[in-house]
Amino acid sequence: EPKASASLGQVHRARLRDGRPVAVKVQRPGIREAVVNDLDALDELAELLDNHTDFGRKYRFCQMLDQFRKSLMRELDYRQEAQNLRSFHEQVEKFPNLIVPLPIDDYCSARVLTMQYIDGRKVTDMSPLARMDFDGEVLAEELFEAYLEQILVNGFFHADPHPGNIFITDDHRIALLDLGMVGRIMPRLQEDLLQLLLAIAEGRGEEASDTAIKIGERSDLFDETGFRRKMS
Repeated sequence: EPKASASLGQVHRARLRDGRPVAVKVQRPGIREAVVNDLDALDELAELLDNHTDFGRKYRFCQMLDQFRKSLMRELDYRQEAQNLRSFHEQVEKFPNLIVPLPIDDYCSARVLTMQYIDGRKVTDMSPLARMDFDGEVLAEELFEAYLEQILVNGFFHADPHPGNIFITDDHRIALLDLGMVGRIMPRLQEDLLQLLLAIAEGRGEEASDTAIKIGERSDLFDETGFRRKMS
């Protein structure tokens, strides 16, 4: 019986020969072929919308789908996720209340990922009474600081932080799980994002608009006057 299941795979608890408990994520049989077929079908639809509708020309579905395809194909290679786990484990070592499981390399492949087992509960499963056992504000502050560092300093961040991937461990730390989907940010964009955050924090709407426009990509339908008004 799986401990957890999702669209691409499911996770089982197991034990190594030396007695260590581990979590084993196994990819569903045939899922890669199913994903490729679905993406091909979406590709035809995106091309139709982009070429024949204002809606498509505005949102550029082919470009959006291309990025989604790359992200999803990386997520289907568990060797990539094992590397992500190692990188993030090193990143969070400076944060005493955060933990990321390490992969067990001898038991990893493109379709099987074996990692340290972390016992805990989803953040959304914690009752108000259970939350009284630890300082949630301290955990939230540390998690927020870690994400700022991931995005603005390291340029490499956990891109799928939904409640199923964030656990509260038995010793009241935050565990970040499922590192299949990550994001990377180039140094120039990091600088722009920092400028944008500072402008928003200090209420400088015109400067925030300038930076947001600089970060973005103008389309033929872009209403700059309306955008600046809304941003302010």
